[in-house]
Amino acid sequence: MTPSPAVRDESVRLREVAEHAGGLAAAYLVDVFRRPMEVELKGGPHDLVTEHDHASEAILRAALTDAVPGSVVVGEEGGTTGAGRVTWHVDPIDGTVNFSHGLPFWCVSVAAAVDDVVVAGVIAAPALGEVYAADVTGVTVNGTPARPRRVEREIDALVLSTFPRGVDLVTFGEDALTASGRLVGAYGAVRTLGSGALGLAQVATGRADATFDLHTNSWDVAAGAFMVRLGGGRYLGCDGGRVDEEPGTSYRHRAYWATAADVEHPTLRRVVTELTATGRLSTTS
Repeated sequence: MTPSPAVRDESVRLREVAEHAGGLAAAYLVDVFRRPMEVELKGGPHDLVTEHDHASEAILRAALTDAVPGSVVVGEEGGTTGAGRVTWHVDPIDGTVNFSHGLPFWCVSVAAAVDDVVVAGVIAAPALGEVYAADVTGVTVNGTPARPRRVEREIDALVLSTFPRGVDLVTFGEDALTASGRLVGAYGAVRTLGSGALGLAQVATGRADATFDLHTNSWDVAAGAFMVRLGGGRYLGCDGGRVDEEPGTSYRHRAYWATAADVEHPTLRRVVTELTATGRLSTTS
């Protein structure tokens, strides 16, 4: 459906705001990247936070609320603040472990939702020299239009994830390792990236064919889910084995998988739905 001029104009404006705010945070982060920093444990030995996560989120909150007064901000470090029609989902550093170790696979993710439906998103990856930006008119990488690619078979596809990590082993035990083995066997390549937002951006721009996570939050995925859908891909949220593909709700679920086209990925579907439903994989193939 072609958006109305009013919807298009608001989407473009919010994308511009997100791009400006994300650029400010990215500029700060790239200046302190690969320098000594304070690192703390947030949710356990595999969940880190740095002083720069907090500083980046402060930059984002100030820039977004200055540009759109009265909006809501949902952030990884500062929770939910404000009230209004526009909600910003912000991750000040997605891929903090990578960032803290000097690896370049991290980003700033900003999404704008109007009445819960995401209409604009920006994923800025300054260490990679790339900005992925999206409004209802399409997705760009550094200003150049980009689209997903279509791969029909799992064995020809590349999957990006951050699975299995510590929380998956705690939650699913040996079944997490079994699931990982099944994915490696079914797909042509499975790669661990360490940033859910970047994984979605790669699917949306034709560099990967699918991505997934079983423990995520809206600030990790809202921008990337929107990008994937714009090009004809699919984003499927999942909780308790129940699948939700609605744009206004799917990005709020704890688990998801996303594909670059309207092609079924049966192995990925099975892994996500079975583990979220029961915590175990069935023994039949």
